[in-house]
Amino acid sequence: MNDSIHLEAHRRYVTDSSPDGAKASSVAALQTPAHPMYKFVDYRAAASPDSHKKVPPMVTRIIESLTKPKRIPEDGTSLNRSLPLVLLYDNKGLELFDRITYLPEYYLTDCEIEVLKSNIREIVAEIPDGSDVIELGCGALRKTQLLLEELDRVRSDIAYYAIDVMPLPLHKSLAELAQRFKNISFVALCGTYDEVLHHFKKAARPKTLLWLGSSVGNYSAADAYEFLGNIVERALVPNDAIIVGFDRKKDSDVVMDAYHDSENITAEFELNALRHANSIVADAVAVLRGNATLSDPSLDGLFDVSKFAYTGDYNQVLGRHSAYLRAREDIVIKWPAELLAIVKGICGSDQNLVIKRGELIFIEYSYKFGPAAPEMLARGCGLLHCAEWSDSRSYYTLNLFRKPPATISPLPAATIAAESIEQSDVSAFGHVQKLQALLQNIKTLRQPSSIPQISEWKHLWSVWDLLTLEIISRDQMLEKPIDLRHPFIFYLGHLPAFTDIHLSRAESAPLTEPAIYAEWFERGIDPNILDPSKCHSHSTPPSEWPEINDILAYRDRVRARIVDWLTVHEKQSERNTSADAARHVWMSFEHEAMHIETMLYMVLQMDPACIRSPIDMRFAPKANDCTPNVDWISFNGGLDIKIGLANDCEAALRDASLPQRHVFGWDNEGPQTSVDIQPFSVRIQPITNGEYLEFVIDQRRNSNDSSAVAEKTVPKSWIKLASGEYGVRTVVGNPSVSTSEASLWPVFVSQTQASAYASWCGKRLPTEAEWTHASRTYHLAWSLSQISESTAHTYNQKSREPVDKYLERLLAAYEIDASEFEWPPYDMFVPENANIDFAHWHPLPEATNKSVGRYTTNGLQTGLPEARFVGNGWEWTCTQFHPFDGFAASSMYPGYSADFFDFSNSGDQDSTHYVVKGASYATHRRIAQRQTFRNWYQRGYPYVLATFRLCK
Repeated sequence: MNDSIHLEAHRRYVTDSSPDGAKASSVAALQTPAHPMYKFVDYRAAASPDSHKKVPPMVTRIIESLTKPKRIPEDGTSLNRSLPLVLLYDNKGLELFDRITYLPEYYLTDCEIEVLKSNIREIVAEIPDGSDVIELGCGALRKTQLLLEELDRVRSDIAYYAIDVMPLPLHKSLAELAQRFKNISFVALCGTYDEVLHHFKKAARPKTLLWLGSSVGNYSAADAYEFLGNIVERALVPNDAIIVGFDRKKDSDVVMDAYHDSENITAEFELNALRHANSIVADAVAVLRGNATLSDPSLDGLFDVSKFAYTGDYNQVLGRHSAYLRAREDIVIKWPAELLAIVKGICGSDQNLVIKRGELIFIEYSYKFGPAAPEMLARGCGLLHCAEWSDSRSYYTLNLFRKPPATISPLPAATIAAESIEQSDVSAFGHVQKLQALLQNIKTLRQPSSIPQISEWKHLWSVWDLLTLEIISRDQMLEKPIDLRHPFIFYLGHLPAFTDIHLSRAESAPLTEPAIYAEWFERGIDPNILDPSKCHSHSTPPSEWPEINDILAYRDRVRARIVDWLTVHEKQSERNTSADAARHVWMSFEHEAMHIETMLYMVLQMDPACIRSPIDMRFAPKANDCTPNVDWISFNGGLDIKIGLANDCEAALRDASLPQRHVFGWDNEGPQTSVDIQPFSVRIQPITNGEYLEFVIDQRRNSNDSSAVAEKTVPKSWIKLASGEYGVRTVVGNPSVSTSEASLWPVFVSQTQASAYASWCGKRLPTEAEWTHASRTYHLAWSLSQISESTAHTYNQKSREPVDKYLERLLAAYEIDASEFEWPPYDMFVPENANIDFAHWHPLPEATNKSVGRYTTNGLQTGLPEARFVGNGWEWTCTQFHPFDGFAASSMYPGYSADFFDFSNSGDQDSTHYVVKGASYATHRRIAQRQTFRNWYQRGYPYVLATFRLCK
């Protein structure tokens, strides 16, 4: 029976409005004489007046799935017929699934209930009064009611929307819920997500979507990105939230028992998809025949359910359970005459469908996820991963995401492709071939285009505009929170002026008017912090700054000029583009990206009351059993180790065409040079705020002048809270250094402070060469270890094997010659979930002694200890900022590096500028993933987003 056409006689139909005021096709409201309980809005295409004239889309999907075998993601060359997943969830299927959730083997529901019960106050704290709470799929009442009980108790003006494709479960669930919770309004939305969700886009109320259970596990990584990305785009506005459940990777026996229960209810549930398909096809044929009733006994179903059996398997590496319906014997499926034309149009033939004995029809997969999965999903969908709650066994987590008002760079399309290679099933080919395929393709997949594309510029501009025009109010633009810098308004004009100067050179064309802006705003200041009278050459600012609106109009003209240039470029191949012109444009882009960080650390020094937070944020309390990981990892080092960027000589490329997939770098990144590195060890993670606080306390304890000690040792990244504690400066709040998760964030300090801490510990900071070798070697070893199944190739943590020795052994085991690596392929292995690109508007806790939870990247237990070299914060080195041998200053920007080399202080420990490596949470992906990038600051400069790790 098709519930989309007939409901019980006691239901009466009324007309009502959809959430945004538009009329739904048909609206049914279930009422009782005592209480009008909820609204029912039917958005289904099948409910439209002319639906009887068409074959329902689901019939078409069934035919296509059966007649066009497809590759299941990551399964190599195997092809399977399939059935749409939605067939599992008719009324009978929902009843069976509800029974499954009570089975002792099915751990998922109990885990989810535990998470909800244990964290319900924190979860509801993320949902403000006056919110719409929208559940994707009508959830099990014993889960949903836990949330609604707390919302009913502590919130006001909450509207709960339940979405499902089947009306009867909606009516049943909402009738019960609406009777219990009189302070919440209830609306049932019947239809697919595509049919329903776009109506919420215009809603002015805050929204929290619920995607509970383990529904995300029914999607491959690429499909999950696409599905959630579509929801983010169509249904959410900035600051809206979505809570998603993730089933975590665990022992295979636990998973297999959950999907193959002793009572065979799961088997009955999966087989019911065939009955549902029979019903849908029969109803469609009945309508095409003009029958008044849908229960036509003359209609035979497509499937004889007794001729199929349920089977499934679990891939431990992928963390995926796959469910199939296996043919018990040879089966012939006869298409109804009314559908033959549809069948032929889909597959080119209207012949009967033959399914051989033993053939598998794919029905669904259920992925289990490593701890990094929520973070990766956030990156793929343009969300911020804001919170995670877990059960006591870490079997299951609920994760809160919010839509940010801007993102710094679009998701690289290559991310999904690269992930598919890294997670590919080795059953199709051997380990050697798999790893070699990965190494051959990783650079192509992840390396960005030589010239930033229009979409990248627009994302960059969106963050810049958010930072300068939203987070800072206009009446703050003349403020100068750091005396060593210009006021904010200078940078509003500096970015377009710098870009216009270089674009004019690229095009051999005049400057954008007013041309005087290029003179006023060309270059900022960076005076010596000990003697501000010493400063490189810079622009002379006007006696009075222009009006903000005039600067913004100038900015928009320059941006339009960039878009015009890129539009022409993107229509032609890179080979037809001048390398000089391309470098000008690339240089303008990275300059703008770098100044986002400059602006951010200036904003962080403002009075927090003047900072307008871009997104709602609550910081988790510090867990008592989580402490920093103080372990070390060692490296052999070696002779003739290459650092620096090769193949990017500005002079050699002058007047040449842009080489394909060329990697640009700033002048100080080259030329590539050889260094000798002695054996060394670095701490797994940088020093945290909590650890640095102990240093501050100790220095005060042992000093007669505590105020002087505080001035020297307390970071400018901290702020004194009303409670007397220190907090960390962010644009989304000032969490306590002592009692919040910020205790485990890396501390941001000057190089002077970092060196003092290292000396206090009897250690030192790494050199630039040591840091570079450690980072690139570790990241490559980590990436390869994630796809290695053999325990023989697992890192032996107890033996303290040097990481570079382990990498050498791993590559040799898989017949890969390390000498095949060109530069910068190592860079491509920087983790995709590194905290860069404003993936968060604050640092993240480093890995703790527990090695579990939201921030752990180890989805498979390889034994290689978890480290993080890129992201969160830049890392200080003990290397003075000097040029590599053979350095040549850029003719396009000659003062970029040369003005800051301390030639007069060569070898002097009081040299002004020191190298920092890595990236902060505000660093653009292009810069963060090019590990040859050399950043530098004055060693006493205290404002930058720079941390440090110890070396010995």
